[in-house]
Amino acid sequence: MQYKTHVVTSLALGLPLIVSSNELTAINVGALIVGSLLPDIDQPTSFLGKRNKFVSGVTHKALGHRGGTHSIIGLVITFVLLAFIQGQYMSQNAQYMPFWLVLGYLLHLIEDSFSKDGVRWLWPLGKRGLRTGGKFLAYTTGGIGEYLLLGFMVCLLIIEIRLIWLNQLASFLPNGMVQVIQSWVIRVQKLF
Repeated sequence: MQYKTHVVTSLALGLPLIVSSNELTAINVGALIVGSLLPDIDQPTSFLGKRNKFVSGVTHKALGHRGGTHSIIGLVITFVLLAFIQGQYMSQNAQYMPFWLVLGYLLHLIEDSFSKDGVRWLWPLGKRGLRTGGKFLAYTTGGIGEYLLLGFMVCLLIIEIRLIWLNQLASFLPNGMVQVIQSWVIRVQKLF
């Protein structure tokens, strides 16, 4: 999936959660966007890879594309690092930023699971490592299926932005759902 499709799809899926938890800030939306791009740091031609050539090159040589960064291990390591950084160096205003970045990361992995190449969720276990992807609802990067998804998600995002403007988007999700998840995540963060 191209970076623009990852960003738009992750925003369309994550924005209602941010709004329903009363945490609509530029930091949280930015964290969601960065998280939706972060797993592709292992590809030197990706959006982040072009901007961080050294990190991308090392990650690509060490893990390959859709290796460690596209797995549960990559997700957990990212969360642990962010929880440590947040606990040591960030203000209380950004306490939920790691949650939103990791949510963007998770959404990226789910989105890539529907590509023909899939994702090795349990990397490095075995050759396949619980690889997802295939023929059912699969898309090809840069193909017509991806552009149809992008068009649908742009329309959904426009509707969501309009509902935010009217202060009605939060009414579509159950109250407290995100707060329960966040309180659990905050408890885990405090371990670091």
